[in-house]
Amino acid sequence: MHRPSWTAAVLTAAAAAGLGTSAAAQASTADRILATRPPVLLHPMVRATANVLADNTIGLLAPRSRPTTGGPDVNGTFGTPFAEPTVGGRTTGAKCITAPTPNGGAKGPSAQVCKPAAGTLVNLPNGKILYWDALEGTENNTFSIVAEGGATFTNDSTRLLTGAATSTPRWSAPSPYDGGANPAGNPGRPLIPGLQTSETYNDGALFGSHQSFLPDGRLLVQGGTDYSLDPGVDGIPFGAVELTGLKATRIYDPKTNTFTQTGDSAYRRWYPTLVETGEGRYIDFSGVGKLLKPIYPDSPKDSLTNVKQVEQFDPGTAKWTTFPTRADYDLPLYPRMSLLPDGHVFYNAAGQDFNPFGQSIGETNWNDLAAFDPKTATWHKLGLANTATPLAPGFRGSTSSTLLPLKPDVNGRYTKASYLTAGGVLLPSPGSYFATSQSSITTVDTTDGKDRVTQKKTGSLNQVRWFGQNILLPTGEVVVFSGGDKDEVVGPGTEFPVQQAELFNPVTRAWKPIATAHNPRTYHNTAVLLPSGEVLVGGHATISTAYLNNTTLPGGFAPHDGRDPSFEVFKPPYLFRGPRPNIAKAAAKLRYGHATVITMATARQAATIDSVNLVRNSAITHIVDADQRTIQLRVISHRGRRVKLAGVPDGNVAPPGPYMLFVNATSPRGPIPSTAKQLLVGP
Repeated sequence: MHRPSWTAAVLTAAAAAGLGTSAAAQASTADRILATRPPVLLHPMVRATANVLADNTIGLLAPRSRPTTGGPDVNGTFGTPFAEPTVGGRTTGAKCITAPTPNGGAKGPSAQVCKPAAGTLVNLPNGKILYWDALEGTENNTFSIVAEGGATFTNDSTRLLTGAATSTPRWSAPSPYDGGANPAGNPGRPLIPGLQTSETYNDGALFGSHQSFLPDGRLLVQGGTDYSLDPGVDGIPFGAVELTGLKATRIYDPKTNTFTQTGDSAYRRWYPTLVETGEGRYIDFSGVGKLLKPIYPDSPKDSLTNVKQVEQFDPGTAKWTTFPTRADYDLPLYPRMSLLPDGHVFYNAAGQDFNPFGQSIGETNWNDLAAFDPKTATWHKLGLANTATPLAPGFRGSTSSTLLPLKPDVNGRYTKASYLTAGGVLLPSPGSYFATSQSSITTVDTTDGKDRVTQKKTGSLNQVRWFGQNILLPTGEVVVFSGGDKDEVVGPGTEFPVQQAELFNPVTRAWKPIATAHNPRTYHNTAVLLPSGEVLVGGHATISTAYLNNTTLPGGFAPHDGRDPSFEVFKPPYLFRGPRPNIAKAAAKLRYGHATVITMATARQAATIDSVNLVRNSAITHIVDADQRTIQLRVISHRGRRVKLAGVPDGNVAPPGPYMLFVNATSPRGPIPSTAKQLLVGP
């Protein structure tokens, strides 16, 4: 054990004197480094010089917030962070306590259990928030997650959050608390037969799954993680970690706050993308069977690649079917997929960039835009991606792909889908490591069922940003939160956080720096739009520094001392522009091809409507919500307080499920949205 240095003693004394963590946080880089080492006799001048050089050198590398002018009506504002008050049944402000994990994972006098962070975040149709943890168990690694993680990682905890945007948020645990998959274990595909650990407490982790709303508002969740040591031996806590994909498929019911198991997929999937079709079926793309050692002696053709097979789930039969082999296609992990208005599924040449050693031998395929036709089970390449930006056209890693509002043409048809891509890293796996600020819009014209692509550059982000979380607002603007300046998965712990949000104006196609969040959030950060028009921002579950243990590098690097269980509520600028319109009455269901009538609080409000938008409820993980979309409804007529709206034509425009209905009123400073009315869209 290191003896405390003079600097550490001073920091301890400062904390005891009431200066708390803020005084410790202000300690210089050199002093923080020295505080972890045995005492060194240095002349005060030498120490001061070292402090200045260290802080200035590292400080030059850190991203700087851009100056802003104006108040909340221009920049928005972040509320005070808040977190679940208890962990392990105890009320505490700490993130972790000494206690065994709830399902029998880590044991012993130093075992830690921690509050979950929102690595996945879901805005439920009942107004509550479902979320679950990511990388649960890193706190119990002493040396290296690579050598110990197969035994110390555990199934991720879930939480239901009620009153997220109120002064009295409340938490409860769904049942089963971890989603309930594989309670008796999940025999994997060992690298060496007989040399894989068989613990059962981490064979059904929700981490690495993907989710989509069912037409009735329940949530479908497929895939996840089976942790093990492979090779490894039961009872010995060291080996070589493996993350194996799951076939498990779960359904979460918001009415009962419970998970149930449904039919398994044919293929194990870790980091897949789930897309709902217009008919209310679900297509599963990509993922990997084994992340670190993807060698399958029983199926050699599937070795060293991601899962190429495409599957479809039918909620009516609770069964998965595999498309014919002509549908096989090599895609990145968590590929950015989206349903087009003609029923094809669009791949926007982006995904999770890092596969160890660039393991998928079909990586060059990732650079092209493409569309999948479920009716013919065929793919059509649509050209090289990102040709509108100046550097490295092709694939973008760890970037958001945001479908901008779908708008009807003069005939009321929806035929064009535009996708905003900003930030991330260049090139396929392992990528460029350094984030980019490039931004562009790719538009797919689906007229006559023939997908045609155009690409246009937009203004760049004001800061480079890896893993930025884009949220489409009810006004059509896009706000990006969180992330880092480098690819954390390539070099965990070496990234600086990006805390300042930016706002994209779809008219000027420019990004503007706005408010700065309180807490740094890099990997596994999340955000969802709330019915109030506010945005709930959470997450931050990092990989342990250099794939070793939870240690934050000194000098302003992103915290890697464990997950952040907190949330912040962001109030966009439109909440400060003036009185908001009020929807007094709206139908609980919107049927395809049928007009609907909403009643505003006053006739004046009805007369000042700028636009009416349907916004799909958010279900975010790894900055991916494949079903994310906003549909602008055509206003047919006004009559007093009543406004008649054209419906959506079919499920290809608005896949069946839960949506929020927002009315935007005009104002001199821009549109002002109402609070949303929750409804279901479907046949």
